[in-house]
Amino acid sequence: MTSFEELYQTHFKSVYAYVFARVRNAAAAEDICASVWKKCYEHFASFDETKGIFGQWLFGIARNETNMYGRLFWVKHIFSLPDTEDEFLASADPTPLEKLEENAFRAGLLRALGRLSDKERDLISLKFYSGLNNRQIAAVTKLTETNVGTLLHRAVQKLRRYMELV
Repeated sequence: MTSFEELYQTHFKSVYAYVFARVRNAAAAEDICASVWKKCYEHFASFDETKGIFGQWLFGIARNETNMYGRLFWVKHIFSLPDTEDEFLASADPTPLEKLEENAFRAGLLRALGRLSDKERDLISLKFYSGLNNRQIAAVTKLTETNVGTLLHRAVQKLRRYMELV
């Protein structure tokens, strides 16, 4: 079996290129690649050549990490609201233009949320503002966990489309 270092040297550029193409941000791509290689190193002993080639396994990790970044980016940058008004006012003294853009974005988000059904808004609130996972949301709403995931996915897709129109 090839050493981890050799595999790293062989595959680093292609993993970075893949991640960068997905996120289009050099700093984020570097962070994601670091996470990919860390997970790869931690689980390297469990890689089984009889189940597939190393590149498939590695790019599976890269894809999962990139998808996770995308989900977290959406949550942190789109759905995150400050806990208090003081926290909002104290955050990094934005320029007047940044304040206008932020206010316009928030107004657009509120309009987009208003276009969702009550059920969709409820699920979005439970997931992103209350921090519940799908299993907890299912228990609260009496829906199946799978249905919660599907409905949330569709609601987020609608929000993205509505936000593109703003």
